Amino acid sequence: MNSIETERLTKRFRLLNSYRDLLLYPWQRSTKLAVDELTLTVNGGELFGLLGENGAGKTTLIRMLSTTLLPTSGRGVVAGHDVVREPHQVRRMIGLVTGDERSFYWRLTGRQNLVYFATLYHLSSHEMRPRVDALLETLGIGQYADQPFNTYSAGTRQKFAIARGLLTDPQLLFLDEPTRSLDPIAADEVRRYISQHIVGDLGRTVLLATHTLSEAEAICSRVGIIRHGRLVAIGSMDELRRRMKLGSVLELVLDTASAELMTRIGQVQGVENVSGGPGDGASLRVEFDGREGVLDAVLRVVADCGARVQSCTTRSPTLEEIYRAVHAGDPGEQAA
Repeated sequence: MNSIETERLTKRFRLLNSYRDLLLYPWQRSTKLAVDELTLTVNGGELFGLLGENGAGKTTLIRMLSTTLLPTSGRGVVAGHDVVREPHQVRRMIGLVTGDERSFYWRLTGRQNLVYFATLYHLSSHEMRPRVDALLETLGIGQYADQPFNTYSAGTRQKFAIARGLLTDPQLLFLDEPTRSLDPIAADEVRRYISQHIVGDLGRTVLLATHTLSEAEAICSRVGIIRHGRLVAIGSMDELRRRMKLGSVLELVLDTASAELMTRIGQVQGVENVSGGPGDGASLRVEFDGREGVLDAVLRVVADCGARVQSCTTRSPTLEEIYRAVHAGDPGEQAA
């Protein structure tokens, strides 16, 4: 079952230069296209990453899917409910967590905040306390629960934000830059909790919006790349590599590399590009199509040219390299 489906979902914001222009020229409307006819499917139980630079449309899309912003046109369905016609049903099925969370009451304790929001979410008194206690324990923040919220570190505040997002035991969780203000250790803890517990143990669906490519590469099963409000690529890492025709990368460190050696490596069947400079202590990057035998052939060329290998690493293209390749292509291409 699909947890999220959108069909040509679009959002335009009206731009107002001044109230004078509104009074004198009410028929003239300047708009900004934030999300442009975006069609997307996210499967149930999936950790899906939504990638894009700041202003690409990630937050606007999440706001529409979480019913906090009406779309201009198109259709969005979350957990089987239409986001425009059935917003109350959608809200009962989802949780929303944003980065740099500021909507907690800082003079209350963390526990008091969670109880307060559980009351707003209409949790009954007999299920509220056990739910709060279980989340505090699972997230490892029970020792801070009775301290004022304004004494917490950024990482602890973000864990409380995740706890609040899970109070209603949602089937689908929207995470908008959840690790943006965290230090590396706290960010790793949050990522691990998302992937191992929320998705792995509970089987929930997570839509993670981020511009941190290493974060998406580490925990997401599929990613979608948004540019100027349009979905320009979608798929697993392997699917995106094939689509962008990206093979494998061989990284060599040699004691020396001549121009002849680099030319001969470039002539090996399957090698697509050789970069790096000739000279002593040369680091070469050899891109090839992934076929077998290329590594052996390259190493034979190195030996024939009298160079010695100091280190040799073969790897697949990273998500950052895929992302750059997508952005170098046609930004208007809608992925199937």
